[in-house]
Amino acid sequence: MRVRILLALLAVLPVLPARASNLIPPNPFTNDAAGTTAAPFLKFPTGAREEAMGGAAAGFTEGAGAMFYNPAGLARMEPESRPELSMAYSNLLETTYAGSAAFARPLRVGQTDQVVGAGLIYFSQSPQTSFNGQGDAIGAFTPYDAALNLSYARRIHSLLLGGNVKLIRSAVADTAGMGAALDFGAQYPHVTEIGDGALDLGGSLSNFGTPIRVGAGSSPLPMSFRLGSLWHTATFLNTALDVVVPVDQSPYVSFGVEAVEKQPGWAGALRFGYNQSNSRGVDGFAGLTAGAGLDIARFRIDYAWVPFGDLGTTNRVAMTFRF
Repeated sequence: MRVRILLALLAVLPVLPARASNLIPPNPFTNDAAGTTAAPFLKFPTGAREEAMGGAAAGFTEGAGAMFYNPAGLARMEPESRPELSMAYSNLLETTYAGSAAFARPLRVGQTDQVVGAGLIYFSQSPQTSFNGQGDAIGAFTPYDAALNLSYARRIHSLLLGGNVKLIRSAVADTAGMGAALDFGAQYPHVTEIGDGALDLGGSLSNFGTPIRVGAGSSPLPMSFRLGSLWHTATFLNTALDVVVPVDQSPYVSFGVEAVEKQPGWAGALRFGYNQSNSRGVDGFAGLTAGAGLDIARFRIDYAWVPFGDLGTTNRVAMTFRF
């Protein structure tokens, strides 16, 4: 049996480089790979709490919106928690915009705590003018990208595990392409204590899937690895740190702090962060982020302000409903 397994592996090995070449661009994990991946909208932030903290989310993201950062964060929902619907809108640079919606429902199956969910990401911009081969305007079109995903997460003792299955579509004028991808994630709350505060750890693999062909070209997806932590520094303060390794640029770090005030019936937060990726190749004030949040009973609203230097500033608003 062992000999058969070894022979089967040897037969597969020559195929792996060819398969892998379809999943990653030339010069991967460096800035030389910038612009070589498809569906760049999959890299756009969807949450406001996470982005106000510089995008450092792998170790702490939670609730329905966690499926877009680290699906393991869904499993932080307790079996008795109410189902959540999270919706977000991002006013991006120039005339582009993005939106997302996520629904998550916790379940108790036997002795197992599970969470199921579904989500949608949408990206578009204002109508663009179409030209023929002679340079004459012949109409207008609105390009768009969308991704629909199904999510599942569960708790195994103290370990949280989760994953997404995604269907992706990109359309430009009358040409469109489709692809599929998987996301995987894990979180381990309260791994240890640093001083008087607990330390949570998390990691995720995003956008592992098939290349997308739009027209005559085919490009791999913007796959990325992320490792992060959340230190409950004090009863009112959280500190987050992520290391991100994207396939289409050099690795970078993101960092965030969150000051929380909790009172009976409500909680408020102020957030600040830094994202190294946002300041690369950008002149002017960039990299720093800020935002705030308010949680009242069954409703939560979060806001994030993310500047990109001379390119402009983006604003993100996310709302969560529990019912």
